[in-house]
Amino acid sequence: MSLAPQFQHRNLPQHVADHIVLLIAAGELTPGERVFEKDICERLNVSRIPVREAFRLLQAQGVIRGEPNRGSFVTELGSEQIAEMMEVRIVVERIAGRHVIRRSKGDPAILDAVRRCMDALHRAIRNNDRLEYCQADLAFHSTIIELADSPILQPIWESLSRGILVYLMQERRLEESYDRSISDHERLIALLATGDSKGYEAEIGRHVMAPAHFEAAPL
Repeated sequence: MSLAPQFQHRNLPQHVADHIVLLIAAGELTPGERVFEKDICERLNVSRIPVREAFRLLQAQGVIRGEPNRGSFVTELGSEQIAEMMEVRIVVERIAGRHVIRRSKGDPAILDAVRRCMDALHRAIRNNDRLEYCQADLAFHSTIIELADSPILQPIWESLSRGILVYLMQERRLEESYDRSISDHERLIALLATGDSKGYEAEIGRHVMAPAHFEAAPL
């Protein structure tokens, strides 16, 4: 598994933040572990400035936490924090689903982008790669957010997505059967395609919360 991203200078802090999240998701940085600026700089061959900006970004998103005079540490998510993150995620995805259904009535082909995401999920299963599957899972839902074409939902989703990836990696196990997950995603596509907004909203709540053993907020 290669964690090295392809950097573009103008988005360097974002790329550095993504790389740190991949290290956490892959277990190379563990909850409660200190993250050293110098180590990230040396690993990625970048200066301290983008790394510090990435740290500030990840702290704002709750992925790492800063302690005065001590440094930055990987956040240890408790059950209440996870439940709160999932509840916000469900609200965002429910609203996004309504937008996508409305847009797809005039242009059904926009859903092809979501259908193509299934290829990445199946490929990850063939590769038996847990991180690849979780990234593909996140990409599926990110595509729905993008198709919603909402300037309000997009930044909220971006603030959640890195924490969601870390959570997915912690929740999913290598020996897990992926059949249910694949069926869930196929069902979500079908509900979007048929324009069943209520069905989609109920399904996204069940899909997101079921692995965490929480209850989704009622419609």
